[in-house]
Amino acid sequence: MDKYELKREQAARAAWLSYVGGRTQDDIARLLGVSRPGVQRLLALARQEGLVKVHVDHPISQCMAMGEAILTHFGLDFCDVVPSDPELPESSPRFLAQAGAERLASLLDRQAPLTLSLGTGRSVRATVEALSRLDRSQHRIVSLVGNVARDGSANRYDGVMVLADKTGAERFLLPAPVVAASVEEKEALLAQQLVQAVFHIAREAETGVIGIGRIDPRATLFQDHFISEAELNELLEAGAVGELLGWPLDIQGRLIDCPITRRITSLPLSALGGQPLMGLAGGHDKGPAILSALRGGWLKGLVTDEAAARYIVSALGA
Repeated sequence: MDKYELKREQAARAAWLSYVGGRTQDDIARLLGVSRPGVQRLLALARQEGLVKVHVDHPISQCMAMGEAILTHFGLDFCDVVPSDPELPESSPRFLAQAGAERLASLLDRQAPLTLSLGTGRSVRATVEALSRLDRSQHRIVSLVGNVARDGSANRYDGVMVLADKTGAERFLLPAPVVAASVEEKEALLAQQLVQAVFHIAREAETGVIGIGRIDPRATLFQDHFISEAELNELLEAGAVGELLGWPLDIQGRLIDCPITRRITSLPLSALGGQPLMGLAGGHDKGPAILSALRGGWLKGLVTDEAAARYIVSALGA
């Protein structure tokens, strides 16, 4: 998607919020992360492009309606829903990354020093890669998830290094596996001064961007060898449908207590309670995991796609 089409899509979002959603320009500025004059320019562009008629004449209209429903139901600060093309399913992750990059850019654009916490996953990495370079050496980027697998291989979906390289920000990696081999190993790892230093910075973060993982045979945790097949089955038997930072959740968004949970090295979700987290995930198969994260109240913002949003909205009406 080129810059012109991205601007046209944002104009469609602004038009929908104004003419269909009944939002004020101040509301729209907050939801889209732009200035009030920026909203006025977007509305002018929407009219100029013929997007505003009796309805918003753009595929994003239905996405906006679903985003508004999700935002209202779960009390989010924002919910961006990008289109899904059933004939070109490979295009959805690219749109998701572009939308996530816009939100991420609005966070990083400030001049005052910012500490941003970052999760891991395909969507997080793609979002960071879609971000344009900008000089923000005053910021700090800190990992919320261990950056090595149990076999010693690096986490290929960690975005901290890429984001720090693009911004010149300080980087802080969590030197641990996502799941320790034993409770004793976890306790030894968490007692290390380096790990405690990273945890301290993560707790100071003003906001965070995280992926939302599914729990099934295609789960990233399993595919990338962070957990074994036996451990995956243990999570499934315990009722896990998704995970945030490695912490498994049931369909109602409640943390699951099981032997694996006691070996996770990530900062506990409860320790991030005061930190607004933006979730990134899309696809119908991710629907249960995203819905779980929303029901648990773990997120304040969401960037997702039409397929996942349709799943969530249908569940709201059930």
